[in-house]
Amino acid sequence: MVQIKGFTKAFYPFIPELFNKKLWKTYLCVMMSLLTDRIKGKAAWHHSIFIFLLLLFAVFLPTSKYMASLMQFLIAIHWVIRGDFALKWQRLRSNYALWVLLLLYLAHVAGMLFTTNYDYGFHDLKIKVPLLLIPIIFASSEQLSAKEVKLILLFFAAAVFASSLVTLGGILEWIPAVSSNFRDASLFISHIRFALLVDLAIFILSFYFLRPNSTRLEKFVYGAGIVYFLVFLVASKAMTGIVVACIVGVFLSLRWIIYHTNQLVRWFTLVAVVTIPVLISSYINAQFSSFYTLLDDRDNLDEQTINGNPYWHDSTNYHLENGHYVGIYLCEPELQEGWKKLSDYAYWGEDDRGHQLKYTLMRYLASKGLRKDGYGVSQLDTVDVRLIESGYANVRYKSGYSISTRVYELIWQIDVYRKGGNPSGHSMTQRMEYLKTAWAIFIDHPWFGVGTGDVPIAFDQKYAQLKSQLDPEWRLRAHNQWLTFGVALGIIGFVICACAIILPGLLLKRFRQYLFLLFFLVACISMFNEDTLETQAGVALFAFFYPLFL
Repeated sequence: MVQIKGFTKAFYPFIPELFNKKLWKTYLCVMMSLLTDRIKGKAAWHHSIFIFLLLLFAVFLPTSKYMASLMQFLIAIHWVIRGDFALKWQRLRSNYALWVLLLLYLAHVAGMLFTTNYDYGFHDLKIKVPLLLIPIIFASSEQLSAKEVKLILLFFAAAVFASSLVTLGGILEWIPAVSSNFRDASLFISHIRFALLVDLAIFILSFYFLRPNSTRLEKFVYGAGIVYFLVFLVASKAMTGIVVACIVGVFLSLRWIIYHTNQLVRWFTLVAVVTIPVLISSYINAQFSSFYTLLDDRDNLDEQTINGNPYWHDSTNYHLENGHYVGIYLCEPELQEGWKKLSDYAYWGEDDRGHQLKYTLMRYLASKGLRKDGYGVSQLDTVDVRLIESGYANVRYKSGYSISTRVYELIWQIDVYRKGGNPSGHSMTQRMEYLKTAWAIFIDHPWFGVGTGDVPIAFDQKYAQLKSQLDPEWRLRAHNQWLTFGVALGIIGFVICACAIILPGLLLKRFRQYLFLLFFLVACISMFNEDTLETQAGVALFAFFYPLFL
């Protein structure tokens, strides 16, 4: 108690000045100096501070990119202040798994030999520095106890819960200042990255829920948290999070079957593992069948509206909305005049999503089975009009934005893309265009890639060469980390990076452990849909959890 009071007293004079932005660096140095004087040589104090910084890191991962970066900096500073470098080197030099893991960063350093854009290359290396430093810090520090790991993970789950409340409040329109769209409602980090954090929280709570030494109260809290996070994923329509949760759930269930001794539990789990994917596949197949069930006869089309004006039938437009062709039964003069009576939004202008309003209107009418004429537009009510103004092109959105609506939207995107439509602004088909472009770059530079710094240039050039329909603002990277390794570093670099991610777990036999296997699966599966290690938040996520569980 005396030590704590003395420690607080030493810091007290500086607290009021901490909010002075110009002097924060100076006081950080002073604080670290005082910290060194107070606890130098006291391993327990150093370890407590290390745990405290890890707790803050875990809390800020889902709540603040800036603070998560600051925590990495403070963890590194504390590691230097702590000293004991001889002991640290002794721990490091015999840790072969660490040196293999560091190849992930060193491969990108080597990629600078084949690059011309050094500015971007060094920027990329700076973003990836945690992949070098955080594993070294973990490997050279004393191993965390099970209780300490549990404390860190539960703080992380609590932070994800708190962040999700804000997001959910926006989705349900309880918080007016937050968007009701999950993409925009995730205020603190990328919506896809946040969905992955929710997945981690679900499986972490599942681990402690199934532990035999958990009390009834703990099991109740963990179970409630699992149910809440699952409901959150469904309510937010976070397809990436839902898909990753399903795939990881299947793998972990298979692991459960292998290690569980109760035959009844094993058979029940096996039936569930087999049944759930079958049900999901059947549902998706039914959605595709429903989408392509045609309700219009293109061979016997009326030539005039009920007002005697001629229809225009686009014989080349095979786009569908709820089984109805968008390109038939169009009388634009009547449509324009009818829309003017219903809305102040210009017919030739844009809706709230930036799309041409007249095409949103045409698609919406088709989705209701109405013709694109004066009579058809007169059948729209105020809710229909507001949805069209907001950029929603299908009557399905009238009953709310459900999972089935999201699945329909993805099928529609694929259908339009297959028929030559512009994928800009559509998440699924944009990714298809990204993958096609990235693969073409990889084929041109198969062995060593384009280099760490030349990836953006290579994409710009290849988009132009392929005459991609993507608008300039949507011409992004591969959104597939595995393919990005190949583009930047070639086959050789890809193999090195893949080995750096997979081999450490094999060398230390960590794949038998639930928590390591959990994160490994979430991270590796997410890399098929995201450039996970190309962003600050993604690098922080990987650099924290991978060595923590390793």
